[in-house]
Amino acid sequence: MAKISWNRKLLWLALIGIILYTGVIAISNGSSSGNDAENQPVPGIPSITKQEAESAAVTFLQQEYGIDGPMRTFVTYQTHKTISGYLQKEKLAELYDKQFSRLYPLDYFEVEAVDPDDGAIYYTDVNFNNSQIVAWSKQQSTALRKTIETSGQDRKKIAEQALVKRNLGLADFQLLKQSGADGALIFESQSQRIGDAPLRIRINVAGGAVTGFQPLYEAPSSYSAWQEDQDDSASWMTRISLLFTLFMALAAAVEVVKQRRFITFRHGVVLTVIFCAVYVANNINMYPSYKTISGTHLSGWEAISSLFVMNFVVFLMAASIYVSLLAGREMWLGHGWNAWPHRDSRMFGQEVLNGMGRGYLLCLFVLGVQQLLFFIAEKQFHVWAVNDPSDSVYNMLAPGLFPLMAWAAAISEEAVYRLFGIALFQRIVRNRFAAVLLPSMIWALSHTQYPIYPVYTRFIEVTIIGLIFGYAFLRYGFITVVFAHASMDSILMGLSLIDDGSAGDIATALFYMLLPGIVALVIAHFHRKRKSPFPRRHPDDR
Repeated sequence: MAKISWNRKLLWLALIGIILYTGVIAISNGSSSGNDAENQPVPGIPSITKQEAESAAVTFLQQEYGIDGPMRTFVTYQTHKTISGYLQKEKLAELYDKQFSRLYPLDYFEVEAVDPDDGAIYYTDVNFNNSQIVAWSKQQSTALRKTIETSGQDRKKIAEQALVKRNLGLADFQLLKQSGADGALIFESQSQRIGDAPLRIRINVAGGAVTGFQPLYEAPSSYSAWQEDQDDSASWMTRISLLFTLFMALAAAVEVVKQRRFITFRHGVVLTVIFCAVYVANNINMYPSYKTISGTHLSGWEAISSLFVMNFVVFLMAASIYVSLLAGREMWLGHGWNAWPHRDSRMFGQEVLNGMGRGYLLCLFVLGVQQLLFFIAEKQFHVWAVNDPSDSVYNMLAPGLFPLMAWAAAISEEAVYRLFGIALFQRIVRNRFAAVLLPSMIWALSHTQYPIYPVYTRFIEVTIIGLIFGYAFLRYGFITVVFAHASMDSILMGLSLIDDGSAGDIATALFYMLLPGIVALVIAHFHRKRKSPFPRRHPDDR
């Protein structure tokens, strides 16, 4: 039976990574040990289920609007990104959580409910720590919006009655001169604020009744403008990454055409199909995220249309990955190095086992380095992050499938930015360090869209990780970095499943953390037991 060959240098690096990871966590926990968290829900983790949020929302709507009979519902997770970022930046998040989160949570479940009798659509925000109704709105038809413009009813009086009904004293709230773009009346509290963020109540009135009620601490305009600039910068960085990645894909396609007589075209098919299948499945799994994309409310058909567009993009990405796999392997063979052994090679099964072992060790080192970078960024440069509904497991149809994306990321990014990217830039710049650095920077630019501020810090962190993966690729080959990348993402994504601590989620997370090892053992077993003989003189066996 084939055995895993361990590398002593990587064992030492893995040990260093474990020490860094556990040491940073211990220091971070020690610095916050004095906080009184007894009987307090963990921020960002629901204390109720989506079904409980749905029930609370329907009960409220039936009482508020006199709706009889069942309603069609759909539940998503949402967050107030801007005020959350402001509180993080000003180090007010802990104070807010203690004083205001029970009434005005930053994270909540949004329940979309459709009245089957008249087709009216309601959006109800439910505090996912105590089931309280936080805000709601009724989608206004064209006819109803017209009544807002022509009605002579006293909208201000109706809005004030809504404040009194909810025990919000009129003396404390001042109606702002300006109103919302949607015709809402906005009241600002004269006493309730945190930092420079006042409590504001947005109330919609139409047809002589309240059709929308939303309380929210509103971040100062200066911070909102700063965060918008940061998001714009992240968008530009992402576009730059896409532009260079497109250039690399075209270069790979040209290389494949030039070397077509020497290329085995079936060699990259399996990995490309795996990427495509996992990514398409993940897009479908994230249907709830598409329902709330960019903070808007998409209908079912609009969300499905977005899914079709995204899956079309996935097929274009798959084509790019396929030509990168083919071109990258052939370019390294041209340099006299077999960076990715062919599966028909006698050494392939053993190389998979060795790559898996090296990959796990390398991933432990990278996790430690990443944790240290996060710690330095937070303590020295005051970097902070906000929750992102578009990537949350709470906005997935089957959260247990999410860690499979580790394999899509590992295959695609190591194929494009390591196997092919380093070979391409080495040909262009004729310098080994620059050849590793440039594709790492392009890869890092594509990660700046995550809600981590300031956005340039993610670029620095991922570039450093890219350098580690790049030199590991040059030392150990493509299989090792694919397993290292898949192992690292499997661990991180697995941890996202066990935040609530349920036995099922913990078991699922552990399975995914062990999956790279299972995959390697299965491949090695079937490679050894294959019925067809290996070619007598396969190029990889030279």
